[in-house]
Amino acid sequence: MADTPKIRQLRSYLNLRTRITASDNRVFNGIFMCIDKYKNIILSQTEEFRDAEKRFVGLVMIPGKHIIKAEIEDLELSDEYT
Repeated sequence: MADTPKIRQLRSYLNLRTRITASDNRVFNGIFMCIDKYKNIILSQTEEFRDAEKRFVGLVMIPGKHIIKAEIEDLELSDEYT
């Protein structure tokens, strides 16, 4: 696998708290563990928010085709950006 600037940037986000908004308006908050070439994202220690409900779902894989927005919440804690 090539070590491109984009891959290095994604690697710097590993183990940071991430918020994913899905196409069905669910929001997942968890620790960014990995992403594949199809943009499927795996989060650990994840909480799911739907309407006013919150539940702990643990380890989840969110299919890339359902991801509307991905945000790194702990960006200021990343060595790359301090």
